Amino acid sequence: MRKTTIIVSLVTLGLLTGCTANQTKHSAPPAQKESTSPQQTVQAPKVTLEKARELYAKQYLASDLTEVELKQWGNQMFYELTGMNDNEELHMHVDARTGATSRLSKEALDADEQNGVERHQKQLAFDQLLTPQQALQKAQQYFTGNVIKWSLEKDDGRTVWEVEGHQKQQKMQVKLDAETGALIEKEMDD
Repeated sequence: MRKTTIIVSLVTLGLLTGCTANQTKHSAPPAQKESTSPQQTVQAPKVTLEKARELYAKQYLASDLTEVELKQWGNQMFYELTGMNDNEELHMHVDARTGATSRLSKEALDADEQNGVERHQKQLAFDQLLTPQQALQKAQQYFTGNVIKWSLEKDDGRTVWEVEGHQKQQKMQVKLDAETGALIEKEMDD
């Protein structure tokens, strides 16, 4: 497990880019700006996905994760974790450098989603999925630009890795089957 954690950190270091020297901290994510310098690499998160999951599990007992994102805004890098218990949607941010938690919130589910209905449809089972580094390596087969964020979630009942980045002057998005790594969708925006 420790070997996987180290590999995740090293691969993330090599793939996540887009930070510029003159950016400042923002309390909310600003509009995305494209990076034109591929040499400027975002530092690898010191907090692993596994550790972020552990922090979530301690905060929200008897719940399941339904979505995980790693984002970089300015010089802030954080995991955005979303989960559910039988009657609430749960949110949490984990600073990817310090492990500090913030933006804890709960929201009641709609009546038709309660009693575990939505929870069981969207829960993520991590033991059968590609690791973040494997997903990033697969995504890099479809674009060679800078990765700015990745997420893991269910899409139409299928668990997917979604990797976003910039290639030249275009925004790229790749969706992969989270179990097999097969390409589901590739989008390119100007």
